[in-house]
Amino acid sequence: MLELTGKLRRFPGRENDCVKIETLDLHGLNAAEAREKTYKNIRWAIDHGVDVLVINHGKGRHSSGFAVLKSEIRKMLKEDPSIRENGYLIVFGESDQPVALTYNEGNTLVVARGMETQFVGGKAQQDRNQRIFSEDSRQERKSGKRRRGGR
Repeated sequence: MLELTGKLRRFPGRENDCVKIETLDLHGLNAAEAREKTYKNIRWAIDHGVDVLVINHGKGRHSSGFAVLKSEIRKMLKEDPSIRENGYLIVFGESDQPVALTYNEGNTLVVARGMETQFVGGKAQQDRNQRIFSEDSRQERKSGKRRRGGR
């Protein structure tokens, strides 16, 4: 049985457009169970037109040595040609892509091509991200940093 939690998110300025976001939690599973569950859920997400599949594998703080699930799942995703063949991209939660701004290294996102540039979250979060991460804001932060001497 699939254990996805689904949400529809609206984009500001595009009132009729929604994004299907599903979340998959892998906490408490071993590597083999996590791979199997991820594989099944990716197939389901692709078949049902999910725009963003958020895979919550955790940061690996409870693993001995390194993040086992994070490493295994990301390796599996990179090696799965069906993701790209069906028009999806892999976005790490710690990336600076707009779609990943509300996530961290404990997440990996499987994103429909074109959605990686969209800000997701509630309207307030989307507006905040748009203000903070717009090109004008980035330039303003860079010039402020130069004025402060690189600090």
